[in-house]
Order: sequence, then structure tokens, then C-alpha cells
Amino acid sequence: MKITRKELQLMKETTSDGCIIYLSGPSSLDTPLELLRAKSIISVNGSTGYLLENNIPVFAYIVSDGSFYEKNKSLFLKYSSYARYTFISNDVLKRANTSEKEQLLNTCFVLNDICKSRGGPGRKIRYTIKSAINRSVFIKCSASRKEKTIAFSTDVYHGHFGSATVAFSALQLAISLKFREVLFSGLDLSGECKRFYSEGQPQPTTLPTDFNFILKSFDFLMKKYRGNIFNLSSRTAIPYEVIPFASAAEIMNQTTLV
Repeated sequence: MKITRKELQLMKETTSDGCIIYLSGPSSLDTPLELLRAKSIISVNGSTGYLLENNIPVFAYIVSDGSFYEKNKSLFLKYSSYARYTFISNDVLKRANTSEKEQLLNTCFVLNDICKSRGGPGRKIRYTIKSAINRSVFIKCSASRKEKTIAFSTDVYHGHFGSATVAFSALQLAISLKFREVLFSGLDLSGECKRFYSEGQPQPTTLPTDFNFILKSFDFLMKKYRGNIFNLSSRTAIPYEVIPFASAAEIMNQTTLV
């Protein structure tokens, strides 16, 4: 489905003030269930299984990695049906056969790309112009061909930028829905970047290789966008100078629990 302004407005009307982006890092299991129940949840990939098992409602489910969909189609359908809304990238659509693609287009919102991380001078000029005329799109291009373009969007109506991690896409969705506070659960990205859940068909991760690119993207967003965005992980590789730390206990003291 196409993301429209009307649909985004309807989504905004059904959210709480705060949002938790529930990721796959091991520290996600440290987030109290009471806190999860008190916030709107955006979950990703296989992390949704834990929420389902504990009867935690999922507001939005996001999959941007086509390989996750390709290797876990039954789980994807299960988690997608559990969530109120599902968002996918074009990479997911590319991995679907004709009948699957039709179903996805009828049940999921598609996050289009605002730009690519690679491109020559002509493409970078177009990106610079796009960023200059659209107040919701921020694109940073380098004169060097070796340096990847980084970007983000504050309105997914115009698209998103993947930045090699679904966490970044989820953050752009949360910003678009205008949550007053966004909390990352499981944003660890440390060591081998292991997932807290077991997988039927384990997927190799590129997160360690892509870490510097991911960090630059988060740093760019946090410097350009002024919002209440915090990381609940006490074992993250993302510096707290980029995304500040907030303890679950501190947040719970400020939250009306269900």
C-alpha cells in the first residue's frame, strides 16, 4: 500500500505519547514488560515473537531486509498479522514472487527510498537539490566517490533512508508519527551483533561491517533533528553523546503504567 498523508494522520490518532522501538539486541530482554505495555511499540524482524508471546500489542512492524522475509516468510506473515500496521522496503518486494508481491502490496505500507548511498556527481547534485527544496528530507553527500551518502526523512510520506539497519528506518517512522518520546530497546550493535532470539534459518549480519556507516547516519540525524530520542541499552556501541542513555527505571517513574 502507498503511504498517504491521510493514513499517517489516522495512525497518529491511535498512538500514545511515547514509543519504544523494539530491536533484536540482547538488551531488549532487559526492558520491563510493564513499560512495553505502556508505550506504542514499533518492532522489527524476529523481535516481534517475544512481544507476541507476552501479549504485548505491536503498533507497527517493520522489515527492511529482504533476506529476512525470504528466509522467514511464515514468521513474517504471523508477525505482520499480529501488528496493527506493517511497513516493508522495496528490497522485501524484490524477494517476493508474483502472488506474494500482490499480497504484500495489499496489506503492507511500502517505504520508498529517498536516495541511494552510492552514486556519481549527477546523482549527488539531484540529492542536494532534493534536500534543499524538501524540508522533510535531509541528505548529506560527499565530494568523494568512496564516501557513502547519508540521509534521513522526518516524513515517510516522502520515503526513508535504510542506512544498513532497520533501526534507522523505524526511527524515521517514529519521527513521522510525531511521538513526543522515542526509546530504543535493544540498540546494542556491539561485538558480533547477536540477536536475542533463536532463528529457524540463522541470518548472517552485516552490522559489524556497516557500523561506521550506521553511526554516521545516527549522528547526522541527531544533529539535525531535535527530539526526545533515548537508548535504553546499557551495553550499546552507539556513544551516548550521539543517542543519550535513559534507564528503564527512570522512564517507568515518569510513565503511567498499564
